[in-house]
Amino acid sequence: MKEYLLELHYHTAEVSPCGRVPAREGIRLYKDMGYDAVCITDHFYQGFFDKFIHCTWFEKIDAYLDGYRKAKHEGEKIGLKVLLGMEYCFPGTTDDILVYGIDESFLCQHEDLHLKNEAEFKEIAQKNDLLLIQAHPFRKKISKVYDDLVEGYEVFNGNPRHDSQNERVEAFAQESGKIMVSGSDFHQLPDAGTGGLYLPECPQSSKELAALLKKIRTPRLIRGDRA
Repeated sequence: MKEYLLELHYHTAEVSPCGRVPAREGIRLYKDMGYDAVCITDHFYQGFFDKFIHCTWFEKIDAYLDGYRKAKHEGEKIGLKVLLGMEYCFPGTTDDILVYGIDESFLCQHEDLHLKNEAEFKEIAQKNDLLLIQAHPFRKKISKVYDDLVEGYEVFNGNPRHDSQNERVEAFAQESGKIMVSGSDFHQLPDAGTGGLYLPECPQSSKELAALLKKIRTPRLIRGDRA
C-alpha cells in the first residue's frame, strides 16, 4: 500500500522570527527529499500581531499568511501539497499548540484570535472541529501539559537546538491514549526531514489532515530518520 510522507511542523522565514529559510526555498528542499505534503505552522502569537498595531485584522492576517501563500504557490508549481496550520502560543506563555483544520477564512473570521485564553481557544476549536496537538510539551519553559485541551502530542520534535525530551513525551502519550505526531520543527536547513509521518492518503486540505489524524491516531512516525 502506498504511503504519503508529510511534514507537520514547518516555519517560514517570512513570518516566524526564528525561521531562517525562505518559504519557496524550503518547499523545493522538501520536494527533493521526497515529501508529499508540508503543513506550514508559523508562530501565531501576540508579538507578531503587535507589529501591525495600526492595521485592520484582515491586513494582519494577510501579513501572517505571507509565508504560507508563497510556499503554497511554489508547491503548486513543483507538485508538493502545502497545507495551512499554525503554532499557537497562549499570551504570556511559551506554551505552543499545533493547530490543524484551519483555512484562510477561519483566520479572517476570528478577530484577535491571538489573544484567546485556554477556555476561549478550546471553545473555538470544538465549534470548528480543529485538531489541537501540544508541541514539545516537556521542553524547558513550557508551563504545563494541556491534557484537557489537546487531542494529542508531538512525541518527536526534530529541532536539534532544543531538548524536547521526545522519549518522555511518547511514553506520556501512549499512557494517555492520545494522538501521536512527529515534526521536524523546521527553522534552518539542517532541520529538514528530521521528523514527519506517513499517511495512507495525501490530504488535500488542513481539514482533511485533521480528520485523518483523528481517525488513524497512531500513524507511522519519523524519528530522526526515514528507516
